[in-house]
Amino acid sequence: MAPPPSSPDSPPRLAGLTQPIIFLDTETGGRDSRRHPLLTVGLVTLTPAGEVTRPLHLRVRHDTYDVEEEAMAVNGIDLGAHHAEAQAPEAVADAIRTYAAGEGRVMLGGHNFGFDLGFLRPLLPDLGRVFRHGQVDTKVAAQFLIHAGLLPRKVGTALDDLAEYFGVEYQAHDALEDARATAEVYAALLRRVRPPGG
Repeated sequence: MAPPPSSPDSPPRLAGLTQPIIFLDTETGGRDSRRHPLLTVGLVTLTPAGEVTRPLHLRVRHDTYDVEEEAMAVNGIDLGAHHAEAQAPEAVADAIRTYAAGEGRVMLGGHNFGFDLGFLRPLLPDLGRVFRHGQVDTKVAAQFLIHAGLLPRKVGTALDDLAEYFGVEYQAHDALEDARATAEVYAALLRRVRPPGG
């Protein structure tokens, strides 16, 4: 059965994508997942139609916050306001499971994703049952396209550089904004490999 036609304002379909991908980003209180707290989680869904949908922003509450000053300067999170609005880790984990169940068992993606996974796995020890095995990493995908000659080397692989190159506007270092930008960048990378109608 052929997919329904897109409206003129819809992004082009991603011809090779047959299942949604959930893109996730985190903001943390530092670089060490064994010591520093996971503060926020942002999730969006990239559909095979090329649309970014279902935004969800979660805040994680902790009894104490062992944070790096540098990290907090980057993410701009006010810990007092954060704590008042945040949920217990177990509630955040359940919210992620519920979100994932809304799409079925699909793949997870992110940018420089090993960092985020280091903080996500302690929160969600059943990660491998909630999501499909294997992840999409836009940093790795961009590096591949640079090596293949399909993306100019000068673009680089940082999310803000890729977003600027592909015209994706976002507010960096906000978990939900970063997740959305990552999904849009991944869609743009797929179209670079296989343009619409190609």
